[in-house]
Amino acid sequence: MGKKTSEKRGKPFGVLNILDLIILLFLLSLGAALAFRGNVKDQLGSTADDVTVEFSVRIEPVRVMTYMAVEEGDPLFDNETGTRIGTVTRVSATPYMREVTLADGSIVTSPDPEYFTLIVVAQGPGKTSEIGVLLDGSRLCSPGGTIKLASTRLDTTGTFDTVEVVS
Repeated sequence: MGKKTSEKRGKPFGVLNILDLIILLFLLSLGAALAFRGNVKDQLGSTADDVTVEFSVRIEPVRVMTYMAVEEGDPLFDNETGTRIGTVTRVSATPYMREVTLADGSIVTSPDPEYFTLIVVAQGPGKTSEIGVLLDGSRLCSPGGTIKLASTRLDTTGTFDTVEVVS
């Protein structure tokens, strides 16, 4: 009968319960992560050199309409950050190769008549630093990395094929 009402409500530590402690730790770690992220961006911005970057992005599989919609001169945007990362300089397409299972159970690759592999080559402003090439100073651009692209007539996800510093 001598127990307090706060102990009866599941607060064995007095004022704070375990859920309060977890939320407090989460908020503190989130604040530390945001402070560290801002510090890294400031450091990279001051040590990076401004350059022009030519990069190619592989988009597959795409239909004919998507291939016909992308044109030279179209602006490209990073869909995750909303920043403009460059301008399309060249577009090429090859048949999309799909794995097909044959009657004997073997698997072969065969061109799919409905789809293409699209290679979009673009140029844009960037920065070089110790960690690599950054498009528009904020997007790490390395072969094999993925990016969500958008333009006036395109909204898709692609993979960086090549990255080259032009000047």
